[in-house]
Amino acid sequence: MSRFDARITSKGQTTVPLEIRKLLGLDPGSTIQFIATGDGKVEIVAKRHGISHLKGLFGTPSSPVDIDATIADAVAARTAPDRTEIDL
Repeated sequence: MSRFDARITSKGQTTVPLEIRKLLGLDPGSTIQFIATGDGKVEIVAKRHGISHLKGLFGTPSSPVDIDATIADAVAARTAPDRTEIDL
C-alpha cells in the first residue's frame, strides 16, 4: 500500500498527487468521486461517464440476458398499481 500526502487550502482545495492521477487515469477536467465507506474512511474513484467500465463487475451471466425484456419488466413493476391500495 502506498501513501501520498496533500495539503488542503483555506478554500478546501487540494492537488491530487501525480501518482494517484496516473493510477486513476485522470486528465485535466476529469471528475472524481469521494465515497464515505462508513468506517471513518473515504475512497476516491474516477467518475466514468460511460458504462464500459462496468463490464465484468457482476460476473458472467449463465445465459443470455434480454435487455429489452428486463427493462420492460422493471418498468412494469415500478408502474403497476399498488395492490394494497383500496379504491374508494
